Amino acid sequence: MKSLQIVVICLLAFTGLTAQSEETLFNKTNLNLSGAWGSAAYNFASFNGDDWTLIRGGYGGIELGRDLFIGWGGYETRDKFTVDNGGPNLNFKYHGPVIGIAPNSVKMIHPRFTFITGSGKVWTNESSQSDRMFVFQPSAGFEFNVFQWFRLGFEGGYRFVGSSDKFDLTSGDLSAPFAQVEMRFGLSWGD
Repeated sequence: MKSLQIVVICLLAFTGLTAQSEETLFNKTNLNLSGAWGSAAYNFASFNGDDWTLIRGGYGGIELGRDLFIGWGGYETRDKFTVDNGGPNLNFKYHGPVIGIAPNSVKMIHPRFTFITGSGKVWTNESSQSDRMFVFQPSAGFEFNVFQWFRLGFEGGYRFVGSSDKFDLTSGDLSAPFAQVEMRFGLSWGD
């Protein structure tokens, strides 16, 4: 049993040494692991032209080649909202994979483009009804490198949300432009 463990360890070590000399797709495009980041984000949106609603959330993931971020995120309304006067008080949340692109991220101020897509859910506390829908949220803005481990971003975008049959909501009722403030914490160790 011990000799089997030694053979497996030697094979893994040898594989790691030989893989460094190979030219691969990811090494060719410089998409090596270069950091890990997590964020807290606050965005403000107006559903169907009503009052502004605070939506808070965040995401975490890995950075590849300093300019590409891949992770998972989620957002949820802080307070209940109504889409039309006299309608039910609704809650809304969504989550899914996140892709961020930050060209020239080594510069103190640089652009940032973020995309999140996934599953959304709207529900009301007055009854046990809930409904799921598709969400796609692209945004663009700029980011400040405040410290090596802290970045502050300001973005704007549009949240596309599918319709809800249970609450008689069209896709336009929950789809809305938004403004977002984002605080990212982590570390980049790549070039």
